[in-house]
Amino acid sequence: MRRPVRSTVARGLATGAALLLASTLLASCSAEEPGGPDLVAQAQEVQYRDEQAQQQEVARRAANLPTSPAGTVAVDGEGSSSLIGDLTSSLLRAGTGTTVQVDDNGEDQAFQRLCAGEIDLVDSTREISRAEWDACRAVGLDVVQFQIAADAVVVAIKSESDVGGDCLSTQEVQDIYRAGSPVTNWNQVGLDDVPLQVAGPDPDNSAFDFFGRTVLDAPQPSLVNFRSDYTARDSDKGGRMFVVGRTRDQVLAGQDADRQRQREELKSELTAQWQVVNDALDEVRTAQAEVTKGVRDQRPAAQQARDQQRLDDARAAWNAARARRVELQTAWRAAKQGAEETSAAQQRFAETRGHLSYFRFSYYELFEEQLRPFEITLADGQRNCVFPSQRTIVSGQYPLAERLLLTTTTRSLDREDLRTTLDFYLTHAIEAADNARLVPIPDATVAQQLAVVRGEIAPELVVPEGDPVAEESDEATDDEPAR
Repeated sequence: MRRPVRSTVARGLATGAALLLASTLLASCSAEEPGGPDLVAQAQEVQYRDEQAQQQEVARRAANLPTSPAGTVAVDGEGSSSLIGDLTSSLLRAGTGTTVQVDDNGEDQAFQRLCAGEIDLVDSTREISRAEWDACRAVGLDVVQFQIAADAVVVAIKSESDVGGDCLSTQEVQDIYRAGSPVTNWNQVGLDDVPLQVAGPDPDNSAFDFFGRTVLDAPQPSLVNFRSDYTARDSDKGGRMFVVGRTRDQVLAGQDADRQRQREELKSELTAQWQVVNDALDEVRTAQAEVTKGVRDQRPAAQQARDQQRLDDARAAWNAARARRVELQTAWRAAKQGAEETSAAQQRFAETRGHLSYFRFSYYELFEEQLRPFEITLADGQRNCVFPSQRTIVSGQYPLAERLLLTTTTRSLDREDLRTTLDFYLTHAIEAADNARLVPIPDATVAQQLAVVRGEIAPELVVPEGDPVAEESDEATDDEPAR
């Protein structure tokens, strides 16, 4: 959570002044009342002195923090899913007088270094923790957060299929994919009685690492973290084909009804043609018998000529009937083969019902007409059935999303070197996110963050959820921003 608050020093001075005023008023009131000292006033005076001592200690620690050399910016944190490497390379190509030192010691160590005053920026996919924030406050540092992009995975089935629901919890997704998973039917997660098979990217795909960390809670995911029948595809297209089936199968499956009807029509026509051939043969035999009888009976020449013509016509009709039968047989065999092909394709296509895979959001967007994404609910139900979209991903509402954050302090933000570097990072954040197939932040968010970096508006200081300072800050917004 990010709330506008006053600086650590400013809060301490305000609290001390209030306690001093209260102590003075209570002391004056107690002086008019006989009967001994005012214990409340004494307690508040002690509290005031303690506050003053704490503030002096914070100021002393702040004064002892290391100072960053001029012309340098130090960055540490997440390396695998970061944009900082690309942005820093672009900054160097564009020309800069600032030396940007980028380390990838991990988020935990990076936040420790930030609160020790050793670095200027933490590159992370999570917000600062309460313990880390307390460490920063203990040395007089106030925390400011920027976002440069987001990423997410989408868990999807085929768009035309239905397994009885459109929403899964993060726990159910984990139960489906985890090593040793017993889930082989959608009814085991409360949906329809449909066989379930799973696939996804192989370990060389960045989505594999993201899914393993986000869903399976594996710091360094590998195939051992996944169920034994997990089908690792070497491309996003392979995963999509597993879910939706081959395009050729889909086309053929759509032709199956016509092919089956055509086969049956040809079969009926061929059966009828066989009768035509047999009838024509009977006519040939009858005509031949009449010719033979006419010769034997010495019929008149004209009659014998007519008998011969009848035989010739019967033979021609028989030959034509046989030729047509051959044509129909050839057509029927082709139709039968085609119907069998489309029937097999339909079977393969139907078998993809219940197939499940996951994709990076950027790839899902390209084929969203083919894929049916699941809405995702947190296991505790706090975020219920959130649909993956740019808005829900960038805001962090979608449970299978992560935001790419840059965390600094107001002390570092006072440095021109850092402001110039952040200005470049934010100005080029959308382009870099698109190039890296991440989810870009909106133009309005970029503009607002740039206004903070350029000193046009005061920064919003990060305060962990439930911190009492957040409530205190709502009553005091006129102080200068903390440094």
